[in-house]
Amino acid sequence: MELKEFLMNIFSITDYGETHHKLTFLGIKLKYPRWEYYLKKKENIFYYYKKHNKNITELPPATGQIRDIQLANLALLEELDYVCRENNIKYWLDAGTLIGAIRHKGFIPWDDDIDTAMLREDYNKIIDAFKKSSRDSNIFAEYSRSQKNTCQCIIKIQHKKCPHLFVDIFPFDFYAERHSNREQLEKTIYIRQLRKKMETKCTKKTSDKDIINIINTVMKKKVLVNSIPEDKTKCELVWGLDFNHSWDNWFTNYDVLFPLSTIEFEGKRYPCMNNPDAFLTRVYGNYMAYPKNITMGHSMLMNLSKKDKEIILDLKNRVKDHARKK
Repeated sequence: MELKEFLMNIFSITDYGETHHKLTFLGIKLKYPRWEYYLKKKENIFYYYKKHNKNITELPPATGQIRDIQLANLALLEELDYVCRENNIKYWLDAGTLIGAIRHKGFIPWDDDIDTAMLREDYNKIIDAFKKSSRDSNIFAEYSRSQKNTCQCIIKIQHKKCPHLFVDIFPFDFYAERHSNREQLEKTIYIRQLRKKMETKCTKKTSDKDIINIINTVMKKKVLVNSIPEDKTKCELVWGLDFNHSWDNWFTNYDVLFPLSTIEFEGKRYPCMNNPDAFLTRVYGNYMAYPKNITMGHSMLMNLSKKDKEIILDLKNRVKDHARKK
């Protein structure tokens, strides 16, 4: 091992996305914001609202670049919705997007991405469904590898000419009969340990195809069980190992998710899980309160090219045109 590599293993500072740096010291990793991002964050009007206890459900929407990106991503969600309806694929709003729908009837003002989820059976169909049914040849579904976590690979809806836009899709798998909350927490600890072991097998040189195979193999052999009751209402659902969720409990009862209903998001109704309050309370706690840290969206400080801005504006206008035609 060369001296430089040896020293890098002891202490290093590297970029972590466009907004943060990562400091590594003796194996301990610490993420901290870039100075310009920190200053921008301090100027965030939503911190002012939080400090003065403004009703979180009455906050104004985002403005400027982050709002443009929100609406451009909304166009991708509309295409996902269309493709799923054309191909009888079920999906639903998830995570922060679901919080936004309940709390703001749209995006969380400081968040610009869109989270959705599907059962594995539909998840495995969505890439081909987009090839068959997408109305815009530039909008497609494909596996996307995380640059920050070498063993994380999920399907995203993306735009061929603007890599800053995406809609995440998280897969859920059926997991046998129901367990107590304590048993679910214990099983989640085991699953998270499996993910850590998986990460030792995945490097930047590992191909996307090999990573997907590793994830699917570990999921089938180490997590899921062979016997699933015919009455799936008696089952639990578990997040796939495809994504490194940070939550304590990866399990959700079937009747929390199904039957699906709908919810308003940015002026249109989209599929929603059956009991979003139960799901969000378990995952986030009091999701109707301000978070401890108000972290602005992924693309707040993104330096967009002229072409990026043109595409984002076109998609933004497309969404507005759809709204006017209703």
